[in-house]
Amino acid sequence: MSLVPPVHFALLKASEIRDNFYQVQREMNWTAGMPTNALLVSGPSKTADIEQVLAYGAHGPKDLIVLILEDA
Repeated sequence: MSLVPPVHFALLKASEIRDNFYQVQREMNWTAGMPTNALLVSGPSKTADIEQVLAYGAHGPKDLIVLILEDA
């Protein structure tokens, strides 16, 4: 059971995509303090909580769908 839906849909504006996280921090002025709702996911989760057997993708959605919206 997860609090996260099985599929995550991300809608991104092409003009707002940046090359790296540093650019986002600078443009959003996060150097003064990051927002409390920021979440940085670096890869699939893994856990060995159950019987010490390593399992990948135990937390979070199983699928990620990214749609890039072209600017009008």
